[in-house]
Amino acid sequence: MMDKNELMQTLEKISIEIRLSGLQVDWMLVGSAGSVLQGCELEANDIDIYTKTESGVELFAKIFEKYAHQVKCNQSIDDLHWKSSIEVPTFTQTFPWGFSWKKGKWKINGCEVEAVHIMNSAGIPDSKDGEGIWEGGQYIWELAKPITLNDFTFQTVPLEVQLESNLRRERTDRVAAIIQALNRNGTNQTFLQQALSTKHYEQVKNQLEL
Repeated sequence: MMDKNELMQTLEKISIEIRLSGLQVDWMLVGSAGSVLQGCELEANDIDIYTKTESGVELFAKIFEKYAHQVKCNQSIDDLHWKSSIEVPTFTQTFPWGFSWKKGKWKINGCEVEAVHIMNSAGIPDSKDGEGIWEGGQYIWELAKPITLNDFTFQTVPLEVQLESNLRRERTDRVAAIIQALNRNGTNQTFLQQALSTKHYEQVKNQLEL
C-alpha cells in the first residue's frame, strides 16, 4: 500500500525515466493509482500502466531495464511475485477463454509497477449504449483524462469508467470511494450514463449528486 506522497514520488520517477530514455510511448494509468490522482481517498496497491500498443510494453522493458532482475525470475508467470528480468523482460499469456495480454513487471522506488497491453479482450462488454465502457477497451484513449501534478501530466481513465469496472468486479470499497470523489468534484450525467451499463446506472444513480 502507498499513500499519495509515495505514489507521486514513484510516478515522478517513472516520468523522469521515460523522458531520459528519449522513447515515445503511449500509456495511461489504470486502477487505483489513477483513482487516487483524481481525488479518491484510497491507498494504491501498485501502479498499473496500460499501453496503447503491444510494442509499448517492450518499450517500457527498455525504459525500466535497470530495474529488471539480473537473472531469470524463478516464479512462473502465473505467480503474483513474478518480475521482469534481463533474460525475460516481458511475457505474453493467453487464457482458455481467449483473453490475452503482454505484460512486464518491476519494483521501482519500493513499489510494484506493471505495464500491460491487452491483445484480445475475449468479448468483455465495452460500449457507450447500455453495456458500459470497459477500462481496458476501445474507448479509453479518446476519453483519457489528463491530470497535472508537480509539473508532470498523467493520462488517466476517467472515474466514471473506473466506476463501471469496479461495479463489475463488486469492489464495494472502491465503488464507494469513486462515488464520493464524483460527488465532491462533479460529473457529467450524459457521460456517466455512457460509461455505466444500464443496470449499474440504475444501481448507483441515487447515490450520485446529479
